[in-house]
Amino acid sequence: MIMGRDGAQVRVLVVGGSGKVGRMVVPVLARHHELRLLDLVPPAEPGHGGFVEGSALDADVVREAAEGQDALIYLAMGRQTDWGTTPDWAKSHFDVNVTGVHLTLRAAAEAGVRQAVYTSSGSVFSEYLAQDHTADPVPDADDVYGLTKRLGEQVCAAAARRHGMSVTALRLVAPVPDDEWPTYDGPHRAGATAASDVARAYLGALERPRPGFHAYIVAGDVERRWIDWSHTERDLGWRPTSRPPQ
Repeated sequence: MIMGRDGAQVRVLVVGGSGKVGRMVVPVLARHHELRLLDLVPPAEPGHGGFVEGSALDADVVREAAEGQDALIYLAMGRQTDWGTTPDWAKSHFDVNVTGVHLTLRAAAEAGVRQAVYTSSGSVFSEYLAQDHTADPVPDADDVYGLTKRLGEQVCAAAARRHGMSVTALRLVAPVPDDEWPTYDGPHRAGATAASDVARAYLGALERPRPGFHAYIVAGDVERRWIDWSHTERDLGWRPTSRPPQ
């Protein structure tokens, strides 16, 4: 169990806990932490913590939900339908991945929270397979999704400086439910990551906060054939363990 400074269980506000990644990681996080979930809709599986109905764009709601919490995890997501095809889709991702991150981190800092984990993406790079992820590469994506995620990272870095926070960005590569991962053949298959491995990355980020802002790749390439995650292992104690059946 991860313990706070006073020996008590760590209290974590999970913004967007009912979403796609939230459904993958919240059950695991709930075994280690006392969770409070904030989302527009209740979680599909109740019982993993308290629930607050609200949006990451509502600073007052976030600030109230963050009171008494030790850490924050940002899992809010933009629109998943009509991917990349409409102005409303693009606006939703700028709203959630940039504005929502700023408002949430500011509100959390005002409530006394000094540790946060931001859900970023390998898509912050135009070619993430071509990057040396051990060398702190500079994000360069210019498509809407990748751009909003890398702008979100810049917001995190600014919040870390301004509020004296520890903010860890996890650059996820294709999170996939455990039961689908062995046969997954969709986009980003080379680095697709099983949900249980993704959840352990969040645990590692909460266990090992570092002052300021730091970003880490989280990919399921166990053999590191295409993506070197050794930087993540060094700092967060994380490595992927799920292997496809032989």
